Amino acid sequence: MAIDYLMLQGMRNLASLSFSPSPQINLIYGANGSGKTSLLESIHFLAYCKSFRTHKSKFLVQHGQDSLTAFCKLPGQQLGIERSLKGERRIKLNGQWLNNAAQLASLLPVQLLDPTMFKLLEGSPQFRREYLDWGVFHVEHDFISIWRQFKIAHKTRNALLKQGSKSSVAISETERQIWHESLAKLANQITVMRKTYLTELKPIFDDYMSRLNSSVEVSMAFYQGWGKDKDYLQLLNEGWFSDLKQGFTQQGPQRADLRLKVNGMPAVEVLSRGQQKMVVCALKLAQAKLYQQATKKPCIFLVDDLAAELDINHRKALCSLLEELECQVFVTAVEAAQIADCWSPLSNVKKFHVEHGNLIPE
Repeated sequence: MAIDYLMLQGMRNLASLSFSPSPQINLIYGANGSGKTSLLESIHFLAYCKSFRTHKSKFLVQHGQDSLTAFCKLPGQQLGIERSLKGERRIKLNGQWLNNAAQLASLLPVQLLDPTMFKLLEGSPQFRREYLDWGVFHVEHDFISIWRQFKIAHKTRNALLKQGSKSSVAISETERQIWHESLAKLANQITVMRKTYLTELKPIFDDYMSRLNSSVEVSMAFYQGWGKDKDYLQLLNEGWFSDLKQGFTQQGPQRADLRLKVNGMPAVEVLSRGQQKMVVCALKLAQAKLYQQATKKPCIFLVDDLAAELDINHRKALCSLLEELECQVFVTAVEAAQIADCWSPLSNVKKFHVEHGNLIPE
């Protein structure tokens, strides 16, 4: 999947623009604050209806404008999203209005490599669960349905716990058991899917890691959210009174984590910033490769500030692997020379200079 045409209006500090990117490599360079990252952000917005820089979409709307519009053409598809300053959002796919953004995740499978990607190592387990579930979602068709059912059952149990902690009326054992059995069944299904996915991901990750930085060997372990030798239904039943005191379900797949270590220590504690970046890049490349194997479609990579924390050899190694994936890449840098020589002469490379919000093709 590649973007054939992109049009933007009212997006941050970008002037109204339209252009046809390369189906392979797009080099975007310019001074800090010129609008490079905003261009990547607009593609991310088309894929997820949200920014990777802020949780408040209203800040995407250009100062002085009432709304923003992002539109793109894909092979056989046309997608447009409008977001008003008041918070109203409208999505149109092939001339039809969509009620939600869930369909976009499959339409535009975007992988992001930017300065915030270190959260995958140093951030809370939530970031690693989101990474993991993105991959499972794209290869297991039943995952999203099962996950939504689990969230309902989990929310209901938490409501029962809060009700029981504030009320003198005890929750009946029968009512508890009904929700516990449903919750346990769904939790076990989610966990099996996650484990299966990681089993397939690990050898691909190891291969990419060895090619990006052969001196670093990273182990990958999955914590399912409760003790691996414990039955989840039994744990729910036995933990009811403990959870009742806390007012929420303390264990389960909502607490899962992907643990990355080097020599038995957390990777974030022992690796340099550049080495950490290579680990995250290997994770994202492996996920894109597994997605491509499952769907026969490539991801789109957004790479913001490629040169940060990477020397020329590691930049070239990463770019070579991106080319191998035969995916569409949008990559930014302050100076064109930082990224221009990292690609094969055979690649279809387009270069764009961003200056004061204007996109100038070269």
